[in-house]
Amino acid sequence: MLIGMFHIRKDPEKVSRAYLYSAIAKHEGFDFFYFTASNVDFEKKEINGMYYQGGKWHNKIFPFPDVIINTANQNSVFQDQTENRLKELVPFTCYPVGTKTAVYQKIITGELFKDHVIPYNFLKDSKEIFDFLKVHGKTIIKPVRGHHGDDVISIERKGFVYLLHIKEKHLYVSRKKLISFIEKMMEKRPMLMQKFIDCRLKTGEPYDYRLHLQKDRKGKWVITIIFPRVGSLDRVITNLSQGSQMVELPNFLRNEYGDEAPLVGKLLKEFALKFVEHFETLYPYKFDELGIDVGLDNNKHLWVYEVNWRPGHVFIEVQTAKNAIDYAVFLAEENKEKYEKTSTEGN
Repeated sequence: MLIGMFHIRKDPEKVSRAYLYSAIAKHEGFDFFYFTASNVDFEKKEINGMYYQGGKWHNKIFPFPDVIINTANQNSVFQDQTENRLKELVPFTCYPVGTKTAVYQKIITGELFKDHVIPYNFLKDSKEIFDFLKVHGKTIIKPVRGHHGDDVISIERKGFVYLLHIKEKHLYVSRKKLISFIEKMMEKRPMLMQKFIDCRLKTGEPYDYRLHLQKDRKGKWVITIIFPRVGSLDRVITNLSQGSQMVELPNFLRNEYGDEAPLVGKLLKEFALKFVEHFETLYPYKFDELGIDVGLDNNKHLWVYEVNWRPGHVFIEVQTAKNAIDYAVFLAEENKEKYEKTSTEGN
């Protein structure tokens, strides 16, 4: 079996997952190579890829692989066109989920988990924030498309002024200044407003849970890891890129929930598997890996903050790489069976 990894970087040395995928594939008895859009020759159905051997990456001409692991967004028209043409010929492991709001809308339309979607609205006019604050109280404003928690702020009314929490800063502003501040944010990119979910430790730090799931060699969803991310007292969000800490789940649950720890652990695991299985049915294609960020309120109700189709692999790269290769093998074998079945029926 031949597994290809499609990326945007020319040098696989700069892509940590490339070596891991190669090493694990080789250990499992499969061939692996790395390539970019410029390496593909559709006329000859060949790819000038790179394989790892003897501590170095070497060039070699490969036939089209049995499956492609695509771990990066292509960022040019040519790259997109190449990807689309390849998708017609070879099964891909990864597919996008869409923007935050597209994900929310799909969950709402799917109904089963709609009560886990945090109330939100697009911010079309800066003054809309005041009606939203009246209904939902403390509110988060964040980009429709964003990453690493950039430009996420919280707003709450304090008498005749408004308290803004921006990263580690606290600002008290008037209604007029708040409008001006929001308008400047809206000039940069589309924003949305969302009810603030109070998910905090006993000691006051904000936290959430990352539910990281992948498909296995049988094409079934498995929980790779569930871990809490604890932010600092002066932060709005708990993104690891902004200084939050990744904490081991068992100890965290014991410290926070005592005798109820097993029940909360079970709640998280059951939600993770049921949610991801349902979520996949809302799309016309299958996913290989999803990261669901959730908050747990005082009533032990889970709220979905975000669904990521390429979740970060901090501290768990080997485990996620093993699962990625396993699912790629499953997909290739499944595709081969379908092809052989179609050929037999055709004859």
